[in-house]
Amino acid sequence: MTIVTKPNSDARRKGLRSIAVALAACGVLSLAPGALLAQVKPKLRTIKLEIRDGKVTAPEKTFRVNEGEEVDISWSTDKTVELHLHGYDIHAFAKPGSIAHMTFIAKTAGRFPITAHDLGHGTLVYLEVYPR
Repeated sequence: MTIVTKPNSDARRKGLRSIAVALAACGVLSLAPGALLAQVKPKLRTIKLEIRDGKVTAPEKTFRVNEGEEVDISWSTDKTVELHLHGYDIHAFAKPGSIAHMTFIAKTAGRFPITAHDLGHGTLVYLEVYPR
């Protein structure tokens, strides 16, 4: 004579539920780093500069930021001037009475001059981007 026993259905359900919860947690955890990175906005660094009589009025001539930061360099001037951030090849046209912006993500580490083409191509200031 053969005796057949049915598995305990409550115990089986609990076991399957535990496996499902564990698999779901693994899936959520594996997606979390990418999801978190996608939501992280770069830190904004604002640098405000003024040009008067062909020179930057700020006492500092070197500005430091970190790779990965969003940078906004705002310019005011007493004369129309074309500004150029070398290395990033970003240009801005500043006019009296308005603010010109150079906004970008600092992706390349190094020391980069910012020049004014209308003021004899001399370096106004330097931007230093430090690696992470």
